[in-house]
Amino acid sequence: VMTMSNKIPQYDSDNYAVVDLGSNSFHLLIARLNNQKFETVNKVKNKVRLAAGLNECNELSTDAINRGLECLNLFAKHLASIPLENIRVVATATLRIAKNRNDFINKANKILPLKIKLLTGEQEACTIFSGAAHSCANVSRQKRLVLDIGGASTELIIGQSYTANKALSLNLGCVSFRERYFTDGLLTEKNFTTAINAASQIIEPISKGFTCIGWKSVVGGSGTMQALAEILTFRKQVVVITSDLLQEIKQALINCKNINDITKNDLYFAGLRVDRAPVLASGLSILIALFNCLKIKELELSSGALREGLLFEMLSSQSI
Repeated sequence: VMTMSNKIPQYDSDNYAVVDLGSNSFHLLIARLNNQKFETVNKVKNKVRLAAGLNECNELSTDAINRGLECLNLFAKHLASIPLENIRVVATATLRIAKNRNDFINKANKILPLKIKLLTGEQEACTIFSGAAHSCANVSRQKRLVLDIGGASTELIIGQSYTANKALSLNLGCVSFRERYFTDGLLTEKNFTTAINAASQIIEPISKGFTCIGWKSVVGGSGTMQALAEILTFRKQVVVITSDLLQEIKQALINCKNINDITKNDLYFAGLRVDRAPVLASGLSILIALFNCLKIKELELSSGALREGLLFEMLSSQSI
């Protein structure tokens, strides 16, 4: 992505921008409003892997901070021609957790045109729900459960139409889990079992609060679900994630033996974007635990999450 920095497109006051400082990637989404609908103009994504830069004491390494700042220097060039009221900049789980987050935030605020808003877990979850709801073709009156597995947190939300009724953010994510349970890069049955059990211990205590409300459909749109969708799309199969698929992919990963060998396995992983491979096993472990604890039968893909939710937030705040 960095090579683009010498040729930055020019935007104007019809453009809206969202900067999402995630635990795995930093994202810049630029959209234009057309008939009350957002059209994507540009997307810039950088695998900063901020969560991988946290040590045991939850302090960010200098390297991780510098990777983040370097990426923001590029983002700032894109944001230069967009009005401030059309920009949102948010940070999520890793910067919630990091004890030295101000070392990063203070420097980042000097680079960006707008100060970073650090979202609480619940704010992040509600915004994800809004993004998912606005992106679904049919705005359903029926209850839906939205799941989002990030780099350092996982959000679970039940709601109807555009309103979240119950929203929760848990401290488990695909980067933090890879660092903890797949450190050796080995895709063994034992590593998977340990990771799935660890995730289940965090999800199980809150699962009753969700299952007693109930839901008609389950949607998710984070990287792990998109990775599975890419595999299904390549196979020309219906993009619906089931327990059987999760077990099949888990077994295929175990057959690969090592994280570095996932993309060499064309039999199962053709169609998978290369940059998704490092966190596929850890994300899959969390998704399996979610399916087990919440007794989920199937999950459909949502095209919207946090960034889309922030766009719609801007729209509603400006039209009032």
